[in-house]
Amino acid sequence: MRREKRAMSEKRFSFFAILLALLFAACASSRDATAVPEKQAGAKPATYPTGTWYGADLSDFPPKVVEWIKTKGFPKSKMEIQGALNPRLKAEWGEGGNFIAFEASYTVAPGYQGAGSVVTWASGSRYPGPVIGPEYGEYAKYRTLRYKWELKKESDRLYKTDPAYRAVINVAKQMCKEIEYDWANFSGYRAAPVIRTPGMVYYVCDGYADAAMERLLSIDYVQTVEKWSSESHAWNNVIFKDGRRLYVDVTWFDNEHINHDTGRIYETDDYDWENITFNRDLFEHSNVGYGTKVFPHASPQRRLARSVSK
Repeated sequence: MRREKRAMSEKRFSFFAILLALLFAACASSRDATAVPEKQAGAKPATYPTGTWYGADLSDFPPKVVEWIKTKGFPKSKMEIQGALNPRLKAEWGEGGNFIAFEASYTVAPGYQGAGSVVTWASGSRYPGPVIGPEYGEYAKYRTLRYKWELKKESDRLYKTDPAYRAVINVAKQMCKEIEYDWANFSGYRAAPVIRTPGMVYYVCDGYADAAMERLLSIDYVQTVEKWSSESHAWNNVIFKDGRRLYVDVTWFDNEHINHDTGRIYETDDYDWENITFNRDLFEHSNVGYGTKVFPHASPQRRLARSVSK
């Protein structure tokens, strides 16, 4: 029983990377590379607000995007070219929040053709988010690059300020270290032979949900743990003593995935935070197929409750 986990599409990201590299290479080649550097032209060095990258505030973007901007998209070698004064960068979220749009510019140095004029380059260039299929419809908002980043920041805030939430996350992370998804016994996996990681416990989603029951109930803040299941998946609900309900799917929260070409297990750099959330709509529709086909037909199969002291 399993909601099939997403495997990273390395080819797709490579394709976007090639396109972006070609775009920036073309933009860079169109600029004058024979003029003297700014400091040799007698001009004052450009100044930028503290914490910005050539004037662009990057604090609103995910760390992986910031790293890409500084090392690949708009590094110093592309921004500070010969004959270019006052290099500037603009970066902003695009409509829908699934891409970041850029525009760079500089002023032509004195002594060169067009001196004093502003040259704009990389206009319309983008850092793309994940491909979102049309089947997501109104729930596409849960799949965008910006929503994922905002959700990560909110999850970090909850982890710091909500001890009950923090305790559940700690249990889930520990389970992810100990359990590897049993791809070899998942009927929906038909790719390369699975190369298991030695020393792990192997479960499909039903096993994850069962293993979570008593572990989650051991948390002092928890009153009840439920195992919910339908024909093709299993997960948990946690009811805290204060009455709040947390939706928990450790199977999908896990940052472990499989390379379908090689059968090797690998880990991404973060967990899927929509799978441990107080937001039922997010939980059920971050994977729209499950929101329409799985969750509506589910019911609690097991329930463990902490005894109420008198």
